[in-house]
Amino acid sequence: DAVSSALSCKAHYMLIDTAGRLHTKHNLMKELQKVHRVMGKRLENAPHETLLVLDATTGMNALNQAREFNKAVPLTGLVITKLDGTSKAGMVVAIQNELKIPVKFIGVGEQPDDLQPFVAREFARAIFGLEQ
Repeated sequence: DAVSSALSCKAHYMLIDTAGRLHTKHNLMKELQKVHRVMGKRLENAPHETLLVLDATTGMNALNQAREFNKAVPLTGLVITKLDGTSKAGMVVAIQNELKIPVKFIGVGEQPDDLQPFVAREFARAIFGLEQ
């Protein structure tokens, strides 16, 4: 219904948030696959982006999450949140190394402007504690 509604009002973007999916819950992952499949039937080449949002404090379990979600639906990118705390999100290096899924955005707070495009050079400097 969401795709039909977006098409009828000529929307340029449509975001679908399937929050709460756990990679260990088989039935929820199947449901995610269904959403992906139905969108593709209604709109050619849809979805155009499939982003996995990962909490920077998750640690290396994020690699397992990325593996399982990427098996269920092809991921086009990652959004790493909670980078306003002490976590440096080093797990994205392992995810990129193994799965080649690019980081597209980072979250550094709770306000709309706190969602920022990912800049690899700045991220690398932050991980290694280098001056800007």
